Amino acid sequence: MSMDNKEIGPGSAMTPRLIIGLAIALFGVVLVLDRLNMVVADQVLRWWPMVIVAIGALIFAQSRRVGGGVNGVIVMIIGGWLLLNSVGILRVRFWEMFWPLVLVGIGSMLVLQTLRRRTSEGSGAASDNMLNVFAALSGVKRVISATRFRGGEVTALMGGAQLDLRQATIPPGEEAALDFFLVMGGCEIFVPPSWTVTTPLVPIMGGIDDKRLAPLPGGDSITGQAAPRLVLRGLIVMGGIEIKS
Repeated sequence: MSMDNKEIGPGSAMTPRLIIGLAIALFGVVLVLDRLNMVVADQVLRWWPMVIVAIGALIFAQSRRVGGGVNGVIVMIIGGWLLLNSVGILRVRFWEMFWPLVLVGIGSMLVLQTLRRRTSEGSGAASDNMLNVFAALSGVKRVISATRFRGGEVTALMGGAQLDLRQATIPPGEEAALDFFLVMGGCEIFVPPSWTVTTPLVPIMGGIDDKRLAPLPGGDSITGQAAPRLVLRGLIVMGGIEIKS
């Protein structure tokens, strides 16, 4: 399994891994300056949760292109909470508020799903091509048969999801993006063998396991067009994703 370093979206070179790489390099510079007695590392490094906030903002911006953004907001809230604790504004640890935040997340997702359903009923069937999965302490199985699959969001908090995309269709040469936020959760994805799958995900104590056979080169040999492309992006914390065909 290898991580794809290609751009997440057209015209966008910014990825969560790029942000993390820049942050690690910056932290190293701060430690060097601390050894030279030019700065106090503790005063600078306490702002480290800004990295999580930046990743959340990037995920939100990318998800909004396909009508999502909830996962990015969740990551920004976690980063903001950690930042307030790190600089001493709040004294309540994040894990002490974990379950209340889970309840807030469940309620928010139910409200958003209801609003999206009502919007789709009034504007047509475009939402049928979008996927929205939320699993907390539970498992979710979905079979997607969208005729023009565009992507969506998958959120799992100590839960799991199984997504079967083998009946879905992405037009040749086009791209769909799934945005993940997995915390102590996992996801199993079945995709058609003709799809190209890229994984610019950020795993933290987690992993991505691609169990498919390597696709044949050259795209669609019948139409001469590039193969459909599925992009898996987002954040995995103590969880994992399995890709199968």
